[in-house]
Amino acid sequence: MPLCRHSTLPALPAPPGPKAVRLSHYVVTRRLAPRPANDNRRPRAVPAWPWAVVIVAAPTLTAALILAQLI
Repeated sequence: MPLCRHSTLPALPAPPGPKAVRLSHYVVTRRLAPRPANDNRRPRAVPAWPWAVVIVAAPTLTAALILAQLI
């Protein structure tokens, strides 16, 4: 029939693709968990490095001041 568009060729199989899509391949960083609007806490814990710098610098500065007074 001229109006019939049915193909007489056999259907071609789909090309083989990956078995599974791994989302971790595309995700680089984790998303922060959702928080309620009235939550006023800091988003992360306070970093410890400023305290470490103060703890290390205090005796050094104290020794420098003592030596400066002796000179």
